Formats: sequence, structure tokens, C-alpha cells
Amino acid sequence: MALAPRAFARRTWLAISVLALIITGCVSTSTASPTPTDAISVLGCQDVIASEVAPPSGSSIILDAVALPTGRALQANPNSDPHASLFAKDGLFIHRGTSFDLIVPDSWRGRLTVSWGSLAKPTGHLRVPGCRPTQRMPSSSRWDPTDNWLVYPGGYFVSQAACVSLVVRAGQAEHTVLIGIGTPCPGQSAPPLPA
Repeated sequence: MALAPRAFARRTWLAISVLALIITGCVSTSTASPTPTDAISVLGCQDVIASEVAPPSGSSIILDAVALPTGRALQANPNSDPHASLFAKDGLFIHRGTSFDLIVPDSWRGRLTVSWGSLAKPTGHLRVPGCRPTQRMPSSSRWDPTDNWLVYPGGYFVSQAACVSLVVRAGQAEHTVLIGIGTPCPGQSAPPLPA
């Protein structure tokens, strides 16, 4: 008879534990769901269109990871996207094998997005996962697997011509870059005239 109370106590404890798990699992917590601009898009490494020995003049190498157009403003053309009236086409030059993030700062959210590779839509946060592709997309430009710089198609979407900010984050290091889209930032040359 002494075993019956222990078995009952054990079953009661098990039932209470299961009930507690069920209740806590069903409790709603108040968490903010990310907006589309908060989602992280990942660059498809296979979307590379070219390779180069070095980035173009007019670009600055940031955190030894990416080359961005800091010496020249980009030409901005009308765009059909309802969220951005202008698009500035500019190849993304990444240092082969480096991992980093390109982030639109809060002050530019809703006015600036970026897209490179075959991303489905522009984003406010692009992650580059240490790409080391061995071949480029068909019908593309120069390709040499020993080149240190990989080129991806894409560019910047803006609501209007502006000098915008873009954050580059690699590991614990972070650097904010000014990019002229349709209009120069201080010290940049003017964008090229439309052809």
C-alpha cells in the first residue's frame, strides 16, 4: 500500500508539469514582428557577373570587404517601383571570401533600399556570406577565378535624389559611407549625364 501514494504523487507531479508546459507554451508574448525592411536578405554568391583585379577608380574600399562609390555620384533614373521613384545602377564590388552586412540606417528607412544579385525585392539589410564562386553567370563580363574582387549586378532605390548613408558592418567593425544618388555628396563629382 505504501507504493500507491508514491505512484499517485509521481503521476500528479507529471500531470502538473505537462499542464505548466502547455500553459506557458500557449501564453502570448508581445513581440514586434519585423517589417519587410528589417528582414535580412542574403546575397546569392552564384549571381556574380564578373571579377576584377581591383575596384574602379572613384570607389573606396571599406573594411577590406566592399568597394563603394564614394568619389562620384551615381546617375539616378526613373523607376517603376511604387516605393522608390529613382534607381541608381551600380555593380557591387566585394572582396572574395569576405563576410559583411550592408545596412540602411534608421534615418534612411523608407527612403532608401538596396538590391544586388537576383534578390526578389530591394532590402534595407543585405548580408554577404563570404562568397567564393568558381564561375560567373552566363553571358557576363570578364572572369578570372584568381581575381580578388567579385562584381554583382544591382544598385540603390531612393525616393528622391539625395546624398544617402549606408552602414558597412564586418565582424565587430562598422563604418558609415555617404553615397550620392542623383546628386553629389560633399567632395564627390556630379553624376554622369543621361545618355
